[in-house]
Amino acid sequence: MAPSSMFPRHDPDDDDGDMSFGRQILPVANLPANFDQEPEDGMQYLFTVRRDARNLPHVTRVPNPYETPERLPPPPSDILPAVHPALPSPEWRSSFETHYRNFRKNMVQPTTHVHKVEPFPDIHKREWWWAFLSGRPAAEWEPSKKRRGMRAFADDPEPEEFGSSRSMYDEDDESAPTEPLEETAVYKPREPTPSLLRLIDPRMALRLVMYFTHWTNLHLQSSKSYRITQTHARWIFFLLSRVEDYLSADDTSLLRSLARAYLALLKESSTQSKACRSGDDITPGSCWLIISAVVDIWGQRDLWMEAEEVVRSM
Repeated sequence: MAPSSMFPRHDPDDDDGDMSFGRQILPVANLPANFDQEPEDGMQYLFTVRRDARNLPHVTRVPNPYETPERLPPPPSDILPAVHPALPSPEWRSSFETHYRNFRKNMVQPTTHVHKVEPFPDIHKREWWWAFLSGRPAAEWEPSKKRRGMRAFADDPEPEEFGSSRSMYDEDDESAPTEPLEETAVYKPREPTPSLLRLIDPRMALRLVMYFTHWTNLHLQSSKSYRITQTHARWIFFLLSRVEDYLSADDTSLLRSLARAYLALLKESSTQSKACRSGDDITPGSCWLIISAVVDIWGQRDLWMEAEEVVRSM
């Protein structure tokens, strides 16, 4: 004989009653759900009991007289509010970060177009790169042409000893210049083009960013040979799009140095008069683009506190 169960078994084919309130044993009246009259008999009363039981919560909680209101932390925000009005607004920074991330993705997409391979200076020759960006002739920065120039110089005859012949310009020579020769050549800076940027890998881009930090610091030291222009700002903006998202601590430090250099450039530009500025000089807006890219793309948000100190001192 099978052992009897202490709980009644439910037949799945039996749909009579609601099992959430136990198996129905007594008869229950079949009334509409909106029945609101006084029950006339026990069946109607049981109907109202079961109907009201369905509306009761499964768990009730007694108020705690010693309970203190819980202080909810402020919602996390990736973008700190701009305290000083001279800083970029949080709305602008959020929009810039979204668009710049999309721009970075577009720059790394493969293409079927065959790009012309253009010569580059040696990546380890910082001064060659300055000449390249300044638009100077390839003989000053292209390795192959520089080597050819050195061989040609070696083949030149030895100069005559001083005093062995008359001076190059005698006093009676009308062709002798009366003033020192000045360099009159004007070079057009080389702009960053998509074909050039696709040839620059992330490590090369990071090294060039380091070079720009060095040149900017020389510019801040009032070096006339290194003047940071809008063309350089465009190069930095494009080079940062080639830098990888995840960097080591040393590489991140290079980007932080770049942002600090352009914070210093912002401060310097605020003290200069308009007469001392050139139309090609980098603008404050371009400086903020570079700073915002480093801060928001690589998560260096503590630099905004340094930026606030800079704008307060301007």
